[in-house]
Amino acid sequence: MCCPPQLVWLLLLISIGFSRSVTFIGDDPVVQLSLGKIQGGTMQSFKGKTIYAFRGIRYAQPPVGQLRFANPLPETSWGDEVLKATSDSLVCPQPGITLFMSEDCLKLNVFTKNFDASNLLPVIVYIHGGANVLGSGHSVYEAGPQYLLDYDVVFVAFNYRLGALGFLSTNSSETKGNFGFLDQVMALEWIREHISHFGGDPELVTILGMSAGSMAVSLHLASPLSTGLFHRAILMSGSATNHFHIDNLFWTRKLARELGCPMYNPNDVVECLRNETWARIVEVCKAWETYQFVNMKWNYEIDGNFLPGHPTELIEKGNFNKVPLLISFTANELDYTANVHLGNEHLLHDLGLNFVDYAPELFLYSQNTVIGQCLKDFYLGNISEISSENVEEFGRIFSDGIIGHGVHRLVQLARHFTPVYYMRTDYVGDRSISAPVNEENKALGVGHADDLQYVMPGLWYGTMMAEDHLDIFMVERLTSWFTHFAKTGTPLNTTDIWPPCNSSDLKMLYNGVVTQVGSPGFTDRYAVWDELFPTPARSGGAPWKLSFAIAVATGVASRLSGKLM
Repeated sequence: MCCPPQLVWLLLLISIGFSRSVTFIGDDPVVQLSLGKIQGGTMQSFKGKTIYAFRGIRYAQPPVGQLRFANPLPETSWGDEVLKATSDSLVCPQPGITLFMSEDCLKLNVFTKNFDASNLLPVIVYIHGGANVLGSGHSVYEAGPQYLLDYDVVFVAFNYRLGALGFLSTNSSETKGNFGFLDQVMALEWIREHISHFGGDPELVTILGMSAGSMAVSLHLASPLSTGLFHRAILMSGSATNHFHIDNLFWTRKLARELGCPMYNPNDVVECLRNETWARIVEVCKAWETYQFVNMKWNYEIDGNFLPGHPTELIEKGNFNKVPLLISFTANELDYTANVHLGNEHLLHDLGLNFVDYAPELFLYSQNTVIGQCLKDFYLGNISEISSENVEEFGRIFSDGIIGHGVHRLVQLARHFTPVYYMRTDYVGDRSISAPVNEENKALGVGHADDLQYVMPGLWYGTMMAEDHLDIFMVERLTSWFTHFAKTGTPLNTTDIWPPCNSSDLKMLYNGVVTQVGSPGFTDRYAVWDELFPTPARSGGAPWKLSFAIAVATGVASRLSGKLM
C-alpha cells in the first residue's frame, strides 16, 4: 500500500530536519556523539512541554589519584556501550551529606526540546554559585530546566571542582591552582564540540552565572582560554573586578599543616594531600568558617595560562572577550548576612568594638587599619555596638564589598567596549532565602540569590511555583529577558525601554513590580570602595597599597561619612 503524499512529505521533512545521529528507544532519545552513544530521558517543562534530558554526562576524566590537584583531561570514548544519562550525577565534594558526593563529579546535564539540525537553538550554560565551596549543576537541588525550556533554547548545567580540590595552589609551576575554572573551560569545550547533536548552536552560547558563578563568568571574560567558547554573558550578583586579596597558598599550607602534611615543598605537599580522603579535606576546611559570614577563601590565581593578569586590569584595558553583557544584582544582597548572630550578643559587641581588626578577614583585604576605619566611619558612624537596630547597616558592608562594588566596577569598565545591560532587582517576592519577614510572614527585602528562583527552580533557591503563584509574572519576565538575550544579544525587542550602557551613557533598569530606567543606585556607597581600592592601572598594580590608602584616608573618612542612600 502506498503512503499518502502528505505522509511522504512529513517523513522527508523529519529526515531532513532531525539530526541523523538521534534515534529513540520508546520515548527515550539516543544521541550519537563522537565519544559514543548516550541515552537520555524525558521530563516536563513548567508549561507541560516535553524536555529531552541527558543527565550525568562525564565531560572530563575523574579527577582522582594523580589527577587530583591537576588540570582536567577530556573524557575519552566509551566505545560501543550506550551510556545511560538518565539521572543526575553525584555532586562534587563540599560541606554536607557525603552520601550525595563523589570526587568523580565532572559531569554535565543537557536539556533540549528537539534535535532539529536545520534550526539550531541558542544555548544557555549555567555556572553555579556557592563561594567556590558549595553548589552544583544538579537539576533537582539547584539548576532545574523547567522555566527556561518553555522557550526555544538548549540548557546546560555542570559541576566543577570546589574548595581545596578545585583551587589548591603551591605557587609553583606544578600546581598553579585554578582547577575549578579549568574544569569550566573544559565543559565549555565539550559543549562547543557536541551541543549541535542536541539541537544547540555552538556559535550562540550564553554563559549564565550567579554569585561565585557570576564571578567565574567575569573571569571567562578575561581568560584567553575561553575565547570563542561563548558569545553572550549574564552575570547575577558577582564579578571578580573587585578588591579581594587572594592567598590560596596560605590556605593550602594551613590545610597541609592541619592534616600533618609537609607545608613547603610543592611536590611533597601535593603528594601527601593526594593520599588524604576528600571527606577529610572538606571537613578540615569547613572548620575554618566559624562566623558563618559569606567569604571566599579559595579563589583564582593569576597563572599566565587561564588568567594572564588581574581581571580588573585586563577589562579596563579592553583585553577581554567583548560579548554583550547582562549584569544584575539585588537591592539587598547581603544586608541580612549578620542576622544569624542576633542572639550572639557577645560576638556582635566585639564586632562593633573591634571592627577595624575584624574587617580584613570579613571583607577580604590585606590588614590595614586606615581602610577599616574608613569603612566603619562611613557605614556605622559612631556605632560601637552592633544590634538588631543597626545590623543591616553592618550587612550593607558585605553587600557592597563582596558583591555590589565588583559588579559596579565591571559595568563601569566593560561599557566602553561592549553593550552592557545593567539591572537591579527590587521586587520583593513571596519567599526569600535571607530576608527577615514581617508579622504576615512576608519577606522585607530581596536578598542574595532571591532572583535565581525566577530563572531556574531547585531545592536550594526556590522550588517550582504553581501556575497561579503571585510571583509567576517575574518568572515569565526574567526567563523571557534571558532567553531573548541569549538569542539576540538584547533582553527586549527594543532598546528604548531598556537602553544598554555604553561609553557615553550609563543607565540602570530597576526591576520591581513595574520597571523603570534611571541613573544607577548606590553610587555614593561604591565611591568609598573606588577610592580605597582603585583599579590596578591607577595604582601601579597594587590596589590596596597602604601608602595610597593613607593618602586618601583623611579625605574619604570625612567626605563619605554622611548617610547612606
